[in-house]
Amino acid sequence: MFNKNKIIILLCMLSTAIFIYFDFTTPRPTEQTITPLNPSKSTTIFAAFSETGHISDYITSYLKTLKEITPNIVYITDNPISKKEIRKISPYVNHIIAYRHNEYDWGSFKRGYNYLQSQNLFSPNPNTSPVLILANDSTIPLIQNFKPLLADMDKKNADLYGITSNLDGTYHIQSYFLILNKNLYTSKAFADYLNSVKQQPDGLHVAYRYEVPFTKYFTDLGYKSATFINDEDLKYLPLNDKTCYPLTLMSKHNLPFLKMRTFTNRLTVQEPRRLVFNWLKTHHHKAYKQLIRHLKKIKSPYLKENHE
Repeated sequence: MFNKNKIIILLCMLSTAIFIYFDFTTPRPTEQTITPLNPSKSTTIFAAFSETGHISDYITSYLKTLKEITPNIVYITDNPISKKEIRKISPYVNHIIAYRHNEYDWGSFKRGYNYLQSQNLFSPNPNTSPVLILANDSTIPLIQNFKPLLADMDKKNADLYGITSNLDGTYHIQSYFLILNKNLYTSKAFADYLNSVKQQPDGLHVAYRYEVPFTKYFTDLGYKSATFINDEDLKYLPLNDKTCYPLTLMSKHNLPFLKMRTFTNRLTVQEPRRLVFNWLKTHHHKAYKQLIRHLKKIKSPYLKENHE
């Protein structure tokens, strides 16, 4: 016969365990500082979004690699987040902002920038030249070291640097990975540009309102832009958005990031996805494994084109 007191204790322990589990796994609007910022070091504002609130392995790996070149990372996700997911990225990020704002990546960039401003991170210091990176979760890195990108930016003497350009709308550097030098990101023009970001009907409107004009706006002000893959080298590809040719960019032009939209219907991919899978499996096996785990998690219909 069970002791009544023991039953009560067991029920209390069970209810406590259930509470702790749900407290740990329930996404909530959150803003918190993990570690202090270092004003003399480079910074990444990383924009993300997840319908489920989960953070995939490739994002954790991406943040770890970014941490090597930007000791300051502000992570802004356009959705609530759980303590469980925060634990995944806490070794790499300094500050987290997580709530639904419906302004897509550019709204996250704005929030990250304004947080950095509030911490006086952009105070002028003539003895340092840290960069500011704007990145998002729409690509999976194919390289394990971003230092060559910084070196290429320096070599090309660029104020604004990215990976690929696009001619849709007008010439612009695609905003999935941008590096800005101090002269640009400490300018009033940059602060005004980000703070002009407002909610739009959808992501396409956001792109045409903020991503597309960004390069021209700053080159017209006298800032120099450059890309990792030279625009002239891709003129033979007919579509304006060269990321529609992922296999060509990887195999012939050393593409350092692969768009996740390659495996959705949101990108007009011009090359067989099965060949993209095969190339990744042979040449970027770590990225390939992370990609497969992510596509399984989101139940991508394009997984059937991967022949393992």
